[in-house]
Formats: sequence, structure tokens, C-alpha cells
Amino acid sequence: MTYTATNRDLFDEKKRQRYLDAVATGMTLADAAATAGIHHNVPRRHERTDAVFAQALADAKAAGKKVRQENVPHGEYRYNCLGCRCDVCCTAATRGRATRRAAAQPAELDGQSGAVGQVHEIRAELKSSTSFLLARAS
Repeated sequence: MTYTATNRDLFDEKKRQRYLDAVATGMTLADAAATAGIHHNVPRRHERTDAVFAQALADAKAAGKKVRQENVPHGEYRYNCLGCRCDVCCTAATRGRATRRAAAQPAELDGQSGAVGQVHEIRAELKSSTSFLLARAS
């Protein structure tokens, strides 16, 4: 009998279910494989060869992602990266932006206008660059 990814006892139904449950609780794939007592490559191989397991794993990954996102504390990161718009996250994001803007503003200089920018010298004499002179000469 030829052994394939689907007919070996290495990844039986009990281990599959333990792996899928671990993934659905928000564990990483490597940690879930360690919990099930298998090598981390085994589920990937079965995912490619078994369509039913692939669908079950996709569902478990979606559930696990939702669980992991719910465990992230409310704050500026959750507002920016996860799109949470609750009052706590909105307030934290507003405070963070205000702090960054205040740090970016330079101090006012002796009553000058509030215009911020770099000042470049204006050339008093019109002078062509060397490349233009060479092009004209040829």
C-alpha cells in the first residue's frame, strides 16, 4: 500500500479536531500543531490534498482571527489597524494625533509669521549650468 497524506494515521480525526479547535481559539498554526502533537507541516500538506479539511481549516482560521482581534486592547492601534470606532479608540486616536502634531510644530520665532518652510536663496545672476553651455556649443 502506498502512503499518501490522507491515508496515514499520523493525522487522524482526533488530532485533526484538536488542531482545528486550537486554531479556532486564536492560536498560531505552529502552536496549534504543537498542541495536537504533530509537526507544523502536516496540516498544510493535508490542506492541499483534502478539500473537506481545507474548508474546515479556513473556517477555523476565520474564527481564530476574530478571537485574536477581540483580545487586542482598545486604543489608538485598534483604531488605526483594526478599524474600531468605539469612543475609547476614537479618543485615543485623537489624543495621539494631537500629540504628534504638537511635536512636529516648530517653536515660533520672535513674532514672525506662522509660515513654516525652508528658505532657498534666490540667484541674483542668471547663470546656465555647464551641461547647457556644452549643448549650445555643439
